[in-house]
Amino acid sequence: MATRRAKAPKDNNALAALQERMARLQKDAEGILRKTQKQAASLISKDQRKALDRLLGQATRLRDDLEKRAERAAKDLEARAERVRLTLEKEVSKRMEPVLRRLDLPTRREIQALGKRIAQLERAMAPRRHSAGGHSSSHPSPKNESES
Repeated sequence: MATRRAKAPKDNNALAALQERMARLQKDAEGILRKTQKQAASLISKDQRKALDRLLGQATRLRDDLEKRAERAAKDLEARAERVRLTLEKEVSKRMEPVLRRLDLPTRREIQALGKRIAQLERAMAPRRHSAGGHSSSHPSPKNESES
């Protein structure tokens, strides 16, 4: 499970780097488009200007479409990564469970239950310890056979 946390920053860094590159690419393309538009405007007639405006409109729509596709692709990639992670966790759990059973280790639930039981026993023993000898230690002192 610790590997999941270790990989998440790497995945986020890769996604952030991709997004940064896409933003730079978009900014560069928009700059080139503005320069081309200014240069073309000084060289063309009215009809040609209308055609250029139509072309620029198409380019803008294309850019918007590409942005949406890139966003969808990034979301799909994140969703796929999450599905793969969940599948991997399930597979590891499925394969580790028999190994852990063979080791005969107590489960977390069993250890927690024992902890609760010990706490209950300590609470139950506390009044007896204080009334029996006034010992303030948490462990009763061992009695010799001759004292009994």
